[in-house]
Amino acid sequence: MSTDPTSMTRRTALAGACTLCAVAVTACATGQASQNGGGPVRVLRAEIDIGSATVFPEHRILVTQPSDGVYKAFSAVCTHQGCAVTDIDGDVAKCPCHGSKFRLTDGSVAKGPAQKPLPERIVSVEGNTLTIT
Repeated sequence: MSTDPTSMTRRTALAGACTLCAVAVTACATGQASQNGGGPVRVLRAEIDIGSATVFPEHRILVTQPSDGVYKAFSAVCTHQGCAVTDIDGDVAKCPCHGSKFRLTDGSVAKGPAQKPLPERIVSVEGNTLTIT
């Protein structure tokens, strides 16, 4: 066995490769959305148009106003593989990863591959502010 500190053994090379793989997997995982684990989220009512929705990616939530003064909120984490639902197209929210679509009225699946609806959140109205928990 070599005593040269700059020589690399197969074991050292394998350990380095495993470390690189772990770093890569961690980096990929942080690109996917996870459930909002913080406290209540507050947004202005004016940010959500009637019959549409707004995605708040920093909070991983989707807030809709299906009819005047009625607000609903859902997790913006796709139930298929955890990507962030990012786009609103008419009456659906779209996941860019695999094409799942969710209805803005109730979070149900409009088009797969997702099989489960977006989890609903509780919305309370306080003046011009919506609080989502």
